[in-house]
Amino acid sequence: MSRERDRRQRRRSGSGNGRRHEENSQRESRESRDTREHRGRFRSHSAVSHSQIQSEDEAIKNFKTSNQPVCPVCSKIIGDLSSALMQRGGGSPIHFDCAMEQVASEEKLGDGEKIAYIGQGRFGVLSYPNIRDVRHFSIKKIIDWEDRNTRGEWRNEMADLYSQIK
Repeated sequence: MSRERDRRQRRRSGSGNGRRHEENSQRESRESRDTREHRGRFRSHSAVSHSQIQSEDEAIKNFKTSNQPVCPVCSKIIGDLSSALMQRGGGSPIHFDCAMEQVASEEKLGDGEKIAYIGQGRFGVLSYPNIRDVRHFSIKKIIDWEDRNTRGEWRNEMADLYSQIK
């Protein structure tokens, strides 16, 4: 018990580790004061100018308004090209929902099966052992919708535009 009392007294008196603690707290207060002084200031050499942001936003808006392709399945304008898929056998974009409907009409589903998009231009027939438990499933069949080796020109143009944004 006396050892514990001696440690407490040393801490209070400033001997031992107390000096280091004091130096650290002084350094931390200097650093926090320096950051408070510089708070709200921007570094102009690495920042993107407001006019550059506006011009890039304008380029994206122009691309969206000028490139409004029509879906060959439903004959409606595709408003969001980023969610469109490439038509089978062709390079024109179609609505994701139109592609999903085509896959659903071609596939015969059994009890506890659903069709879902599984990524990379593929759909899958998912089989659920328990219909109420959507966390556990197995992929019964994979349906390749888009060819992995070809990429639509509309997708390249959109990717080039967005990759230029800083």
